[in-house]
Amino acid sequence: MRLTVLEPDLGAAEVDAEAVDGRLLADPAALPGAIGWTLKPEGLCRAEACVPLWDRDAVVAPDGRVDLLGAAAALDRPVLFDDASATLALGSARADRQQALTGRRAPDVELPDLDGTTHRLESFFDRRVTLVAFASW
Repeated sequence: MRLTVLEPDLGAAEVDAEAVDGRLLADPAALPGAIGWTLKPEGLCRAEACVPLWDRDAVVAPDGRVDLLGAAAALDRPVLFDDASATLALGSARADRQQALTGRRAPDVELPDLDGTTHRLESFFDRRVTLVAFASW
């Protein structure tokens, strides 16, 4: 299947993947463009940082393909896979989410006000802001 991978820092990427026995297998060469990490003998690496794979079999299938769900778990990232739309969404790592909560720093977003003027949350730095969200469902 052609899988759309949504990653917070990289955006959307298309990769060939196959769902087999609860695993979502893709070629290791697709990892850097899809999730920003590379499979190396020492683990999953990005730049100089590497996350060791204590259970390599949970991430790498016997045929050498990488389980994207296993890689997300090894990186401590929440993941959502929708088979119907062939979409995989990765969340930020637990440490990043924890740091944002501890520092009380919201991610920068850009939203329009009621008059249509666009505002960036970052422009209200050091001021308290209340965001109100509504959904009709």
